[in-house]
Amino acid sequence: MHGHIAVCVYAAVIEALITAALAAADIRDPDLPNQHLSAARALRELARIQTITLNAGDRHVDVVTRRNPLQARILDALNVDTAGWDRAHIT
Repeated sequence: MHGHIAVCVYAAVIEALITAALAAADIRDPDLPNQHLSAARALRELARIQTITLNAGDRHVDVVTRRNPLQARILDALNVDTAGWDRAHIT
């Protein structure tokens, strides 16, 4: 029970930090221009970013889908380093 409460508190703190970062960066909700983007909407938007693995024989190429401008602004506001995302990784 205590573990569940701790996880809920951590989630609330993370949500508050995301909300504050989005407000500080003045990222507005495209559907509600008078409101800052909510943490829930930001996370839904970021969930659309995917890593895709292309298989060619015994080689595998991992690529990350391109970010749309809103996703890029969210990631920037959250100080996420995406420098390595634009390079394919071959294994």
